[in-house]
Amino acid sequence: MTDSRIDVASQALARLGEPAISSFEEDSETAEKVARLYEPTILQLLSSHDWSFATRRASLPEDASGTPINEWTRAFLLPTLRTERVGKIMSVFNSTSLRSPKVFDFELQERWLFTDYETIVVEYIARVPETDWPGYFHTLAIEALAATLALPVTEIASKDAQHREIAFGTPSQGGRGGLFETAAEADATGDPTQSLLDDHDPIYAARFGGHW
Repeated sequence: MTDSRIDVASQALARLGEPAISSFEEDSETAEKVARLYEPTILQLLSSHDWSFATRRASLPEDASGTPINEWTRAFLLPTLRTERVGKIMSVFNSTSLRSPKVFDFELQERWLFTDYETIVVEYIARVPETDWPGYFHTLAIEALAATLALPVTEIASKDAQHREIAFGTPSQGGRGGLFETAAEADATGDPTQSLLDDHDPIYAARFGGHW
């Protein structure tokens, strides 16, 4: 089965005019650099916005190995950072009901959430598998990875600047412009799902003027 991470990485390399890799473990300098930089880039991208496609709710298991602090009576085990979730917990609830209000009587420490509630549900950004990415995020991830790899792989500073601006806009936009802005807008509406680098895509054409 094809590793979808390799597909994303190879498309990013193609954006730089570099040959594809067959695995992160192949004997090449490029594969070594991709293996080192790939996951931090994706985690950073997922954590940079409250992506609706990656938002998950989970009912936490109570964990007897966690020792409650500050007079809390219960410890709940959080989803594993970096493999299951990305970044901070967004919201906490004390019911599995979808309409339940947020609660704030808790404390987070390391792997646990401490509270007095008997039920805890958390909302967080998940480390979503590449196969579940919508088209707009897939496109953004490829360009963001190209920007990350540009200097280490090609040693050409202009390519770094070029792909970073395509992915995130100009410096004055604070990393929220370019394809990131378009993807965030698409995520808010759930559309489009197609690649934003498709030159038949009107959003792509309007923003970047057609073919590369």
